[in-house]
Amino acid sequence: MITSELLSDKTDEHSSNRETLKFSMKTDKKIIKYKDLTRLRQKATKEKKTTVFTSGCYDILHLGHVIHFNYCKSLADILVVTAGNDKTIRELKGNGRPINNEQFRSRLLAALEIVDYVVISEEYGKMDHEESMKLLKPDIFVVNATDSAIAEKKELAEALGVKLVACKRLPPNNFKGGISTTSIANKL
Repeated sequence: MITSELLSDKTDEHSSNRETLKFSMKTDKKIIKYKDLTRLRQKATKEKKTTVFTSGCYDILHLGHVIHFNYCKSLADILVVTAGNDKTIRELKGNGRPINNEQFRSRLLAALEIVDYVVISEEYGKMDHEESMKLLKPDIFVVNATDSAIAEKKELAEALGVKLVACKRLPPNNFKGGISTTSIANKL
């Protein structure tokens, strides 16, 4: 479980969200570690519940993410979301990212009613969820149909016996061009 303090050993132009929070939230209990994933799988199996897994950066949470999570949850009983760690996002998205640190993002994700569990990735790179997938062995793995690593993700899912679902980005109300964190950040 995440502690109530959001401390970072780095200071940068985005340090305002890295200040200490003076309270914990009830939803912090939804943030779990890799070591908890096997136990979660066992519990789900025992209770005859299905699990769905998705991963991403979620640097600036927006409606497109919420629509995606709702779609994921429609496929299974338990939704597990992995948030990319700060190092991976910096490598994938460039300088100035992440805008919100991993603790901030994971707490925001956990606060969403639709999300059952959140894991901060302990891995790095575009495939920063391989070990967590192996530990959880979800029933379903949902990825964006335009993901540049879809072939690798399909191979991983097949190796683990996990159903891969590639979904389109469905912009709300036919929002022209869809919604992306990068386009939001560029407007700021």
